[in-house]
Amino acid sequence: MDIKTFLDNIYEHVCCPVCTNSFTNPKLLPCLHSFCLHCLQRIQATSGIRGSILCPECRRNFAIPGNGDLNTLPTNFRLNSLLDALPVTQCETSGIKCGNCDKTRQQSAYCFTCCSFWCDDCLPFHNGIRTNKEHHVLALKDFRDEDFENILKQPPFCAKHEEKLKFFCQVCKTTICYSCAVTDHEGHAKIVLEDAAQERKLKIFRAVEVKKRKAQNKVTRIAKLSENCIQVQEEAARIKSDIQQFTDNLIAAIEAKKNDIFDELEMKAKQCLERLGEKKQEIEEEMKRDQTAIEKSDMILKRSTSAQIMQPNDLLDELFREEGEQEETDDLDGEHIIDFAFQRNKELLNDVHAKKLGFLKSRKTNPKESTVEGKGICEGTVGLKTEIVVKTRNILGQQVYDQNDYVTMEIRNHEGHDCSTKPQIHDNKDGSYEISYFAKESGTCQASVKVNGQHVHGSPFKFEFKPRLFKPVLSFGNQGSADGMFSRPWGVAVNDKDEIAVTDSNHHRIQIFKSDGTHLRSFGREGNLQGQFNLPRGITFYNNNIIVSDTANHRIQIFDDQGHYLDQFGEKGNLDHQLDRPLGLSIDSDGNIIVADRNNNLIKIFSLDGLFLRRIGEEGSLLKPIHCIQHDNYFIVSDNGDDCIKVFDKQGKFLYKFGKRGDGDREFSEAFCLSVDRAGHLLVCDSWNHRVQVFMLNGKFLTMFGACGEEEGKFNGPISTAILSNGRVIVTEFSNHRVQVFE
Repeated sequence: MDIKTFLDNIYEHVCCPVCTNSFTNPKLLPCLHSFCLHCLQRIQATSGIRGSILCPECRRNFAIPGNGDLNTLPTNFRLNSLLDALPVTQCETSGIKCGNCDKTRQQSAYCFTCCSFWCDDCLPFHNGIRTNKEHHVLALKDFRDEDFENILKQPPFCAKHEEKLKFFCQVCKTTICYSCAVTDHEGHAKIVLEDAAQERKLKIFRAVEVKKRKAQNKVTRIAKLSENCIQVQEEAARIKSDIQQFTDNLIAAIEAKKNDIFDELEMKAKQCLERLGEKKQEIEEEMKRDQTAIEKSDMILKRSTSAQIMQPNDLLDELFREEGEQEETDDLDGEHIIDFAFQRNKELLNDVHAKKLGFLKSRKTNPKESTVEGKGICEGTVGLKTEIVVKTRNILGQQVYDQNDYVTMEIRNHEGHDCSTKPQIHDNKDGSYEISYFAKESGTCQASVKVNGQHVHGSPFKFEFKPRLFKPVLSFGNQGSADGMFSRPWGVAVNDKDEIAVTDSNHHRIQIFKSDGTHLRSFGREGNLQGQFNLPRGITFYNNNIIVSDTANHRIQIFDDQGHYLDQFGEKGNLDHQLDRPLGLSIDSDGNIIVADRNNNLIKIFSLDGLFLRRIGEEGSLLKPIHCIQHDNYFIVSDNGDDCIKVFDKQGKFLYKFGKRGDGDREFSEAFCLSVDRAGHLLVCDSWNHRVQVFMLNGKFLTMFGACGEEEGKFNGPISTAILSNGRVIVTEFSNHRVQVFE
């Protein structure tokens, strides 16, 4: 852009985005956005927070050095230069204010040495001063493009002394004028500003060159990785084709065997149906004869006199004879009628479960045969990590490329079904492996452990898994308004640092604790402005940001991990982007926000920037949703209005529900928030039954913990749960005003 075009549009460059006027003392934030000092001071006063400032442009929050003094922010000297040039572009229309007499005149001159404007009346006084003889003064009407450029290149002035900045203080790391050097910075190490700038330019140049080399290296690496990706995709496609062909052959063989059994079954069923048909026809004929006898007997009773009734009658004699006979019955429950059944080939089923279709080998290897031994445990607990230590011998010199090929384990119940999560195998580097897993359900199971394809000595081990027990290990908080105290705590969430966030709903704030219950910080107060709450309920973490459902304000607010306001979305209403008393929150597998929109009877999903994406619960399938979480490809919803748990697929289609109103196992009285623990079990807060119920994801009841009371381990209105990294369960209690931790 040439200088003339730039000057024609200069006003849009020197306009403050906040006050829309020309900049006054422009200050530069770390995000490189500039604003008037007085505009920033007004923003700071409105927020009530002195130590930080929220950028009006990018909404990022920055700490202010110097105990919150905005004057310590760097001055934008570039904008000051533009402001100096601005009057020159406006002289023909509005005139220029003289730097000496303050009168506004269209006929003026500019002194490039003093960096100030002089009217025609004051200019002779300026030129008459002996020290100003060498000053370069030019009338504005004689300005050319290079003169405008010289104004823009004028050195910056000190805001305190209105002198040119000539030095750089190496102690305070700031540019200073001569007066500053002999007053505020006396005794400090100082160098000439141009020398300091030249040194900084060289440093920047070197850093940029290094960055360019690194960027070029990354380009080369990316290209190589792209080539590798193509190779991997091609090889994976080839292997996938081999696996598919092998699997298709297996399925075809199984289908053929299935059809043989179907043919045999149809033949036996046909024979059985023929026998049953003959029997049915025989009984129908007997029933017709009986009906005729009944009709004739009724006629005799209605029309015959006593004398006629007492006369000999073959029909009545037959009727009396049958009365004394025992009625013939058929076994109609199917026990003897159906004389065939399907006997499963359990050995084949176990082989299908136990054996793999094949193996993926990263390298070819021929390890020597190993002698193995091991010992399992005979008792475990459902949902808790259980370990087996396997000892191996004669493995020195063997190179194990994939421990999951070398050591394998399977857990099966008495029906041969898989009843564990995927085992995790850890090489102790001492000839032994630790195998750990989570059991899914109680009962008798067996663990088959193989090393290098051989059963460990004593394998399969037998296990008796017992239901989980939840033991209270920590309780913190009680009723009150001080930090660490609560009034009706509702939602709870845990971040990757195991910090616990709790919505203190009646105090309209969020409190953050360590995992041991130590209070860290609080934020929020009652109101409807940004960062304020009216009954906050649901809460969740995502990328260290805190997301809160501001229920009575009908919106969702987003904060950073220190509680500084970032963004919000939602308002009261029943449109897609609107909410009506939102409650539970969670994050789906795509990083979107799942909101339980209670009074609209919907689950709504929004992007992180508040864009409505879709909803779950159309056509009245939800009555009063409290919370929704995604696990695998399912959305699980606690429907308080129906006292049950409802499950939807990833597309939002209703699949099934479980539970009903009551106080027994698998029954609820006000089902509230949900979570899935490390064992893959669903925890449901059964609030007014004062307990937490634990289920498998298919709705099978496993166990429960809690009862009505104030002692540790008991509840009064449990609302929400969250899981720490060590597997401990956190529970908020609405009416006991506290948080409990279970192990």
